[in-house]
Amino acid sequence: MSNPETRIADGPDGRPSQGGNEPQEGSATRRRILRIALTLMSQRGVDGTSMRDLASAAGLNVASLYHYFPSKRELLEAVLVEQGYMPVRAPLPAGDVGDAPAGETNLAQLLADVLVSMFDVEEFVRLMVGEAIREETTARAVGTELFGSFQTAIEDWVRTHRPDLDERADAGAVARMLCAMVVGIFVLHAAGVNSDGEEDLTALSVQRAREAAHILRPAE
Repeated sequence: MSNPETRIADGPDGRPSQGGNEPQEGSATRRRILRIALTLMSQRGVDGTSMRDLASAAGLNVASLYHYFPSKRELLEAVLVEQGYMPVRAPLPAGDVGDAPAGETNLAQLLADVLVSMFDVEEFVRLMVGEAIREETTARAVGTELFGSFQTAIEDWVRTHRPDLDERADAGAVARMLCAMVVGIFVLHAAGVNSDGEEDLTALSVQRAREAAHILRPAE
């Protein structure tokens, strides 16, 4: 049963009713749909959440929902953008990753930012990882594009800011390794391997980032 508090008025064509505040109301409704979609998908999985289920939970008819999101894939991509998963969120304050040489510190800062951004949207990342493992088609397609873009961004960063790594090992190889490390750290956390589940995730991110950056520190 839909929640009456979240219902909006629909016009005769199933789209949000026209009114003086329609752009603002439409934007608010869109954000609300995305929040509800994330909750339902986290509980039921992407494949287990139908557009009809989502429309009902949001207090909309299906035609209204398809007005905002023509397909489940577009809905999932919009959830990703809404959660701010990409691009990586604002950097941590300078100095949080230590006083190592500039090249090492900059790489540690980058990796810490990436990890913190993942932990900030942990519910969404858990959803994406779980659905990919279950071979849910929509989630896997979106995840492939997401991590492909992420890897490319890391590769470009390495070429620009750490040309020494590009010369030593190739920026593409370094980016693949760092992407695998970031995902691995998240999976270990999700599996409860890192600690008893009460760790300071920012501190954990900074520690792991420092370790990786130190291993890849510039040659003296």
